[in-house]
Amino acid sequence: MPEWDSGMMSGTRRVEKKVRRADQHRTRFLTERDPESLNWLLKHRLQSGMTRANVEKELGEEGEYQEASKWLKATGGSFRTTDDAYKWGPDKGGRSVYLMFRDDVLVNFHPEDFELD
Repeated sequence: MPEWDSGMMSGTRRVEKKVRRADQHRTRFLTERDPESLNWLLKHRLQSGMTRANVEKELGEEGEYQEASKWLKATGGSFRTTDDAYKWGPDKGGRSVYLMFRDDVLVNFHPEDFELD
């Protein structure tokens, strides 16, 4: 039987705290459309390679498919014409976030674009 390591407990607490913090930000984004909470979720909970279902779970709502997304693909980034764009938002400041998916997987996402100062 393995011995308990007190370091393991502190690591578990950090994970639990981060999950609680994510829940708080998700709730604030969904109820108040808080832009800082949306930024926090984008910065700390999303990464390239996540499925759309996982992104929707983290942001707390389904993204809105953008059928006319040619303009998004032309604005930069390494996107393919076959990539699918989904929109989240707007937040209470009127900003929406567009994320690109290839074969239902988040691509070319950079959390550092959502640095909080």
